[in-house]
Amino acid sequence: MSKAPYFGKIRLQWCISCNLPILGDKCNRCNGPLVQVPIAPPGDVRPAFKSDIELIRKLIDLQFGKSLGKKVIPEDKIILLNKTSYVDRMEEIIFDGKIMGYLRFSPLSMNWEFVPKLPIARLLWFHHCKKWVKIDNVAAQAIINGKNLLAPGIIECDDEILEGEQVIVVDEQDEVIAVGAAKINGKEMKKRSRGLAVKIREAEPPTQSKILSGGQTWKDVIDANMEFLKEQEKQALTFIRNVTRNIHKPPTVAFSGGKDSLATLLLVLKALGPKIKIIFIDTGIEFPETVKYTLKVLQQLGLENNLLVRTVDKNVFWQTVEKFGPPGRDYRICCKTNKLGPTTRLIKENFPNGCLTFIGQRKYESERRSKEPKIWRNPWVPGQIGASPIHDWTALQTWLYIFDACTPYNPLYETGFFRIGCWVCPALKLAEIENIKKTHPTLWKKWEKELEKWRRIYGFPKEWVTHGFWRWKKLSKSQVELAKTLGLTFIAQKPRILPEKLEYTITYENETCSANVTESIIKGMFNTHLDLERLSNFLLTLGEVKSGKELGAIHIRGKDFTGMIFQTGHFIIKTKSDRKSLKKITKRMYKTVVRSLYCVGCGICVSKCSNNAISIVNGKAVINQKSCTHCGDCLGECPALLQ
Repeated sequence: MSKAPYFGKIRLQWCISCNLPILGDKCNRCNGPLVQVPIAPPGDVRPAFKSDIELIRKLIDLQFGKSLGKKVIPEDKIILLNKTSYVDRMEEIIFDGKIMGYLRFSPLSMNWEFVPKLPIARLLWFHHCKKWVKIDNVAAQAIINGKNLLAPGIIECDDEILEGEQVIVVDEQDEVIAVGAAKINGKEMKKRSRGLAVKIREAEPPTQSKILSGGQTWKDVIDANMEFLKEQEKQALTFIRNVTRNIHKPPTVAFSGGKDSLATLLLVLKALGPKIKIIFIDTGIEFPETVKYTLKVLQQLGLENNLLVRTVDKNVFWQTVEKFGPPGRDYRICCKTNKLGPTTRLIKENFPNGCLTFIGQRKYESERRSKEPKIWRNPWVPGQIGASPIHDWTALQTWLYIFDACTPYNPLYETGFFRIGCWVCPALKLAEIENIKKTHPTLWKKWEKELEKWRRIYGFPKEWVTHGFWRWKKLSKSQVELAKTLGLTFIAQKPRILPEKLEYTITYENETCSANVTESIIKGMFNTHLDLERLSNFLLTLGEVKSGKELGAIHIRGKDFTGMIFQTGHFIIKTKSDRKSLKKITKRMYKTVVRSLYCVGCGICVSKCSNNAISIVNGKAVINQKSCTHCGDCLGECPALLQ
């Protein structure tokens, strides 16, 4: 398990009098005493929605006894969840100012699990739960001093305890003193005279936990945090106005259908008024609910005429996968082809001189985003300057702002989704994938069928699909460890490679010098035949091109080289520079050949071209010979080069 990241001050206190979470320095309802809630970093706490609460209760019923979930997870209290470091999804469950336990998804069992802490363990024991172990006072003192539970200390236990299950440990006086995981089953606990019985996770001397009164609503939470929320809103509005004043480009808002973009939209409307343009990219792999919600909420806000939509053909993603294989967290080609490319084209069409875009990006979302500034340029979206007014907001702060505005939010949040994005995104947790299987089975079966095809091509075991290893091109350290735990050393050691990746080999290389002129030459060949008609158009970015169809070859003359490329894949390049320069030229030519073969028409190169020499025709980039100046600016940011 990786170390939990720390992105700044963790703001979560609790008003004991009002039984409410506090993000600022005081409760605006009673100004009463506050206690710090020791949540795990980064501290991106969020509300528990109805589906979250139902899941927790269901797990408690399964693990500790029927109907106990409703008895220990209250109907009338504010319940929060806080994501914490884990190999997949794990969240702290918070209410009454305490961390009561964890909601955890195991990538080994592929199931959710409730992990109790002592406060809720005492409630469970009070309601006569299952999965308990009673120990003598000598063993109890040893556990309180930091030891695990050995079998000789057990007086009695639940026969139904299974190895690996969460258990509650009580002393001779029937007081809960510890929680942990069983290392043997209940029957073995009774029989054994030696050995480890329970690995203790948390222990403390017997104590009486105070149960706080209920009856709280989210309106109460907003009222208790009003000064903090108003101050944060004021800072965000000032930021928006200052950035707009200093960056002399048309202001826009990027809307994705998620909570962060909704909060950003509401802030920008308040700061700049209703004439703002709104950018929405329908990637073709959005949840249907997200597309429907986006159009509906903008209509309710009276902004439907302000919407700039780029709808990506639904086949683009599948064609990209067909060429490059499934995307990965370390290989997010789909972001380039289905989102960033279409965004660049939309911006160029509507804002020829570029635009300022307010984006709902928060530092608590990831370590990468925590390091990014509040104002930035994305090299994949030339023409756009991005700015985030909610960069320092937590998820709870964002939600409180939305609740206070009484604006409808994406209904997917009520069905177990804590993050809204594309339904095939490699950033999905296994927990999210299992949720999609339940809520959108037809969509996921389509994707599983595609993954299964690639699994067979790569020669990987079935777990590559079932346990989500497809989400990496090269497995991360934690995923390598998980694969080995599952006995999949084969998948842990072998990165996935495209079966037909374009490569070239050098067959001849020489350097000659005559009359004080050095000439370098390279001969080589690609591992495939080439489409000369397509390639000759793309080679215009490097120089003047003549195609000799009768010879099956292309002649090219650049500012510092000449060359020939044959239909068979052979090529010759000459330059009056040294070998080092020649190899750079060869690399540039290779990239151009890759682009010609694997272009998916995303349009990023279109916006990179200052001479308007590139257009998308029939889903492919096409170079205008008369307009191209061979500057090479379009060569860098191309998804095809990520293969």
